[in-house]
Amino acid sequence: MFVYWLIVITGIFTITLHGFGETNPMILERWVWSFLDTGSNIVVVWGIVLAVLEDGYSERIRIRARPAATVLMLVGIVWHFFDRMTSGGYLISFGNWGGFRPGQTWLILFSFAATALFYAKRETIPQKARPLLSLTTVIFVAGLLMATARNDTIVFPFLSLHALWHLTAAFGFISLWAFNDVRFRATPRNRDVSRHSNQDLQ
Repeated sequence: MFVYWLIVITGIFTITLHGFGETNPMILERWVWSFLDTGSNIVVVWGIVLAVLEDGYSERIRIRARPAATVLMLVGIVWHFFDRMTSGGYLISFGNWGGFRPGQTWLILFSFAATALFYAKRETIPQKARPLLSLTTVIFVAGLLMATARNDTIVFPFLSLHALWHLTAAFGFISLWAFNDVRFRATPRNRDVSRHSNQDLQ
């Protein structure tokens, strides 16, 4: 549930940035809204990493991985903050097409790490849920390709790729929810037993 609330929060910051933060900044400067947009996305990925560790990994691994994930999240947030505050440029550039700024690049790499945690435990995921994991991955990869474009990139006749990226991400989060719903329904008893076992070990 923690991750879903983080998704709601990042959705609000996305709306504030693209709703008025870019063209008519209110209360705060544009760079602050931009920081909150991508910065909250980094926090979402951090929440996903913690959730995956909790559901699929041993306590011995979690003890080390959780602080490491938190440090990576904070490094990304700080780097992104200073980049937005100083109006930095692209870290990875695709010329006139667009590119990725430092915060966006960190978000992508952090997301790859979270995805790797899912797939490293793929054999423990119920068979029914695995196609949804693949679907979620495909949706976000498609969104990543769209996100390479600048905010004002329009593909004939009227498709704004950046806007499509946000729509695609929304469906990606719905797919992630469906994946979790299916896998938890498939193994509710095993999940409860696993949690009680971990508590006993502590």
